[in-house]
Amino acid sequence: MSIIFACFLLFNPKEAHAQESMIPELSYPFLEKLIYSAKQNYPLMAANLRKVNFANYNLKKAQLSWFDFFTLSAFYSPNTSVTLTNATLTGVQIGLFINFSNIIQKPTVIKQSKEELAIAQLTADQYVITLETDVKNRYFRYMQALSVLRVQNQNAIDIEALFKQIKFKYERGEETLENYTKLMIQNADQKQKIIDAESAVLIAKTTLEELVGKKLEEIK
Repeated sequence: MSIIFACFLLFNPKEAHAQESMIPELSYPFLEKLIYSAKQNYPLMAANLRKVNFANYNLKKAQLSWFDFFTLSAFYSPNTSVTLTNATLTGVQIGLFINFSNIIQKPTVIKQSKEELAIAQLTADQYVITLETDVKNRYFRYMQALSVLRVQNQNAIDIEALFKQIKFKYERGEETLENYTKLMIQNADQKQKIIDAESAVLIAKTTLEELVGKKLEEIK
């Protein structure tokens, strides 16, 4: 019964390691640095800014093209002869042509360009919020994975110590083979849990670094 009770404590984190919590380990100044790095390095941030710049360029282009509907042409005629039946202008003639269709459409084109700029800016602003949220979520998952790894490492230390005691007693004939076998299996299972926890830490770290564009060790 003592062995079963000890094993229960070892594999019940709420009881054996109730003091373990990732909250005190969180660093919000470091999180802000991660968010800043993501804004500087993540490609979609740059892509959205380029879309805003492109929309702004189109708006300025539309605003500066008010005179596109005017067409100025010049014609030179060297012929100086004039007859009663075929009068011909001579010298240089200048003509001004107005495209009334463009005049009517111009306010609509400018309004459309303004709307496209507003949409591009709103899209960029929304993505900033999304990116900040993604960085926070991945940072919290990373810290959670680290906390789980610490708990599993502590469990491994405890069960290894208990396993050594049981092994010693078993070799002296003071413990049953059944209890010794159970502890040996649990000891092996705990080592696998550590491997799984380490893998979770590496995956969480990699996904976070994907957003911030740097190794976490490079962010100070």
